[in-house]
Amino acid sequence: MPTFQITNTATLQSVVDECCKLLSLTPQVSAMDATDPAIVLLMSQANLANAEIATAYEWPELVREGEITVFTNDPPNPSFASEVAYPLPEDFYRFVDQTQWNTAMRYPAAGPVSSQGWMTYLVFPVSANFTLTWQVREGKIWFLNPPAAPGQVFKFMYITKAYIRDADATDVYKNIATKNGDVFILDPLLIVHLTRMKWLEAKGFDSSAAARDFATAWDARAGASKGANIINMARRSGAFPLLGTGNLPMTNYGITT
Repeated sequence: MPTFQITNTATLQSVVDECCKLLSLTPQVSAMDATDPAIVLLMSQANLANAEIATAYEWPELVREGEITVFTNDPPNPSFASEVAYPLPEDFYRFVDQTQWNTAMRYPAAGPVSSQGWMTYLVFPVSANFTLTWQVREGKIWFLNPPAAPGQVFKFMYITKAYIRDADATDVYKNIATKNGDVFILDPLLIVHLTRMKWLEAKGFDSSAAARDFATAWDARAGASKGANIINMARRSGAFPLLGTGNLPMTNYGITT
């Protein structure tokens, strides 16, 4: 049986070391202790490069599940709709589209509702009561006409901004590497290429070759870590409908006040 020695992640130290080799700089025993401005710049660019890569694509490594139990103890008022706000997960960056569901009703939650639609629902309480209606503002998620306790569960997937694992505590995640051994979760080759490119640009050097290397690596890796359905135009038995009540948007069409 074959044995493998595969490196899927990189530390801040290893990224700086690899970039030093590519840029003909002297590698440092400890990047965090370096006083050379060139190395300090490399560490800063490594963090920036990692953040840019993490937010530029829906990487499977950064997809997490979340849930919020939505309820209110206030009695309903027929004159206007009520609303309630909940904090989003601490590491929340953005939702994965079309993953918001009401588990109690086994039906998609209605949202995100636009600001114009939200005010219409608030003044004329015509929002559907058979599922949860939501929008995001003020860094929180708001629900319209929340059900009475014990409530209903709003379940969703989201992209985390915790894309670095702490060097000492493996259950601690963060978005800025502050230790030599902090681990970048995403592809190390992408981080090295983009760090190198950004360093050259900051120094005013020609970065065209580095940009080409990064683009080649990106094209090879983006989308390669997750599968995709094959779209078939012909009808087949058991096929899930592309359009239906589960994915059509909520509108005011046909509603009179």
